Amino acid sequence: MKREFYKEKFKLAAFDLDGTILTKSTITEVTKATITRLAESGLRTIVATGRHIFTLPPAVLDIPSFEIAIGSNGTMIGNIRSKELYNFDGFDVETALCFLRWLPTITNSFHVSFQDGSGYLMKKDFERLLDLQPNEAEREKSAREYRRVYTILEDLEHIEKTMKPVAKFGFRMAKEEYVPAAVRMVRQNFGFEAAVTDYQTIEVTKGGVTKASGLIHVCEHYGLNPENVIVFGDSGNDVPAMKIAGYAVAMGNAHSNVKEAADEVTESIHDDGVVLAINRLFDL
Repeated sequence: MKREFYKEKFKLAAFDLDGTILTKSTITEVTKATITRLAESGLRTIVATGRHIFTLPPAVLDIPSFEIAIGSNGTMIGNIRSKELYNFDGFDVETALCFLRWLPTITNSFHVSFQDGSGYLMKKDFERLLDLQPNEAEREKSAREYRRVYTILEDLEHIEKTMKPVAKFGFRMAKEEYVPAAVRMVRQNFGFEAAVTDYQTIEVTKGGVTKASGLIHVCEHYGLNPENVIVFGDSGNDVPAMKIAGYAVAMGNAHSNVKEAADEVTESIHDDGVVLAINRLFDL
């Protein structure tokens, strides 16, 4: 997509977190300051993330204009400061259990995010995430963070007793070449949304529930049209919102399909790509 940019038509900016402005729970000071200036210039600024909106890192709350958030890929909309949930469109317990019983047939590396912010994380996935850390200190820090949110499970033997309404599922395939088939199975067998968020990870929400559907809810609330929105993102779960927005900026570190869906590609998150794009587009 290559739409023209006219800054006068934009009233709202939606920011993905991980890979866009957030790295290891950190947002650079220049990014915080630039988004704050953008808000002060008259644009509403919101979060649009795959994370649960009430368990976000403190760095997100350091940006004063961040108040409304789309979370769990559109499943929830709420206020990250008052912890008010305005809209939830997730899986009921019965549907969630059905999908959760199927997941081990294709992978044993997955997690479940509940409506209340807690969740399940399979032990294999927990160990994989810890192995990604650069040193023992980071490994221990990450372990504490994951255990703060998730119950680590070795099997699903007793899940019926503790299951709750689910916001989102996430699972990882052993090889990248297995991902397309897994996406097809999720869509065809269950009718759910399946977004590829890195080369081997798939996030699952109810059919029709994406960051785009969440953005439509927010626009309706503020009396805006999606064409009044600029979206910043880097991953497959950002593509639906990018397609309906008035303008979309992909990060330099984004997947190729995200870059193709965007109107322009800025620098990577490590080079403060969002800052560069905002300053250029909005003359800040």
